[in-house]
Amino acid sequence: MDNREFFNNIAEKWDSMCCHPEEKVNHVFDKIKLEKGNYVLDIGSGTGIIIPYIEKEIGEGGKLVALDLSEKMIEVSKKKNDYKNLSFHVGDFNLYNPSEKYDCIIAYSCYPHFNDREAFFKKANFLLKKYGKVVIAHIESRQKINSRHNDIEEHIHSNDLVEVNETSNVMKKFGFDTMYTEDNKEYYICIGKKSREV
Repeated sequence: MDNREFFNNIAEKWDSMCCHPEEKVNHVFDKIKLEKGNYVLDIGSGTGIIIPYIEKEIGEGGKLVALDLSEKMIEVSKKKNDYKNLSFHVGDFNLYNPSEKYDCIIAYSCYPHFNDREAFFKKANFLLKKYGKVVIAHIESRQKINSRHNDIEEHIHSNDLVEVNETSNVMKKFGFDTMYTEDNKEYYICIGKKSREV
């Protein structure tokens, strides 16, 4: 079973399976520091858990694209999220080629599903404006996430999260300066700012 099929199969019950406490998601967004009018790409957007948080930060003058490999996840998200400045796209991040560049790309609770970390950051660099931000964020510990993914590895392909300084080093290789990192029992967050083209 590939990742798309796995997430299509569980899309309707995904929100009842996962817990995303508001105070923990707010902690992540306090670190991202989005601004009014920002153009944001939410990759691995799934059922749109963080869409309302992004919308609150960017306002009506901003724009948001929710991107996911699973069409069923996007269908669920569309039922929940109705904003004039929101658009949806079903597809692979590595193959995604929009006409505009973004101020921020957020990979919330999905980074382990990207097989090639270097390709991930190279693509993020290409899609971001100068000084744009790339965000890797989880509201659980690295150990907890890795344990869960190992338990379901026969159903889905994922990579272990590595220590956050290792993720930061890959970011740097692909043109990002590290803005913020956190790797503890509650969070895994790595935020980089684009400083050069690669």
